[in-house]
Amino acid sequence: MEATHYESVTASLTHPASSAVPRYPYPGPQQGKRGRGLVTAQLATTKDERSPVALLLAGLSVSSQPSQMEDALCGENGEEEEEDEKNEAASAPVPDPEDPVEPQLTEASQVLGASEIRQLSLHLPPRVTSHPWSLAFGTSRDGFSLQRLYRQMEGCSGPVLLVLRDQEGQMFGAFCSSSLRLSKGFYGTGETFLFSFSPQLKVFKWTGSNSFFVKGDWDSLMMGSGSGQFGLWLDGDLYHGRSHPCATFNNEVLARQEQFYIRELEAWVLS
Repeated sequence: MEATHYESVTASLTHPASSAVPRYPYPGPQQGKRGRGLVTAQLATTKDERSPVALLLAGLSVSSQPSQMEDALCGENGEEEEEDEKNEAASAPVPDPEDPVEPQLTEASQVLGASEIRQLSLHLPPRVTSHPWSLAFGTSRDGFSLQRLYRQMEGCSGPVLLVLRDQEGQMFGAFCSSSLRLSKGFYGTGETFLFSFSPQLKVFKWTGSNSFFVKGDWDSLMMGSGSGQFGLWLDGDLYHGRSHPCATFNNEVLARQEQFYIRELEAWVLS
């Protein structure tokens, strides 16, 4: 058995992969495991020593290794620069959005100030944001009469912004998608909404629950309804009014109390 093992190892040594590999005699039986371990170590050393020669014979230059390392370093530097650019872009200040176009009023409002007009304009439908505001009706000019309001609205087809101030100084109102008029039933679209300054602006949009937007009678004007209550209700004299939560807009009470008395009311046509 020892002879067979010897022949096997000898055959591997007599056909080396390179002529530069030295040949080592296989230890005899008298050397035992120690001798075989020595041959193993020598073979391993020989393999390591052959590595540069094999690379040279394959046409690869050892001097290319620094170049490969330089490429790796350049890649790392490129990644660092890219990361720095991303961080700089993330930390760059975001420019403020352009200020909205402030509406142009045909005359001064007796109810709204410049701040309230600017805030309301942000909630108007895009189709009317650039339209001027024309005063169709005002109690200080036309008196306290709902029928007079209807007459002033004749011939107006554009949406209307109804604003009022009560005796306690509270400002609130409604945006209507079409002009205010006499009607047998409710009319309007989902653009209609209620609002209140208390003191910050609160806007109550259509919930989709029902379509009770606006209804005009000879002796009352109603906006929003549900369970027998109206979001905003005004009497025929435009002097007394009420406000309740309603399903149409899911609104709060617009005034400080459910019943209120009007000091000033205006209807602006946005067209």
